[in-house]
Amino acid sequence: MEKTKQQQFGTRIKEAIERLNAQLAESDPVADPVSPDNSIGRLSRVDAMQKQEMRLAIARNRRTELARLEAALKLIDAGEYGTCLGCGEDIPDKRLEAVPDARMCVPCISSSSSKLHRHLF
Repeated sequence: MEKTKQQQFGTRIKEAIERLNAQLAESDPVADPVSPDNSIGRLSRVDAMQKQEMRLAIARNRRTELARLEAALKLIDAGEYGTCLGCGEDIPDKRLEAVPDARMCVPCISSSSSKLHRHLF
């Protein structure tokens, strides 16, 4: 992939990283532990615990996405961004627009998934 295209994707990735960092920095009282001494009803406590688990899962997903985007930035710095690990060809721009941290083109990822699926079952 051309260096200018890599830089364009780099700008978008940096913006996404900033957005994720801002979301992770927000304090979320729902994610605080639910105290057993809290005098709420049993159903309210279950509801509070479910909300807490959902918020924690969202935060985990954001941290995972952040790590993947940071890895994509490192690939840009190395001049390797946008190259498929499977076939070595450029990953199409539309795929990178949809999944900026993609490491494989659709045909290669489909082939890999199919081989893995056959191996597992």
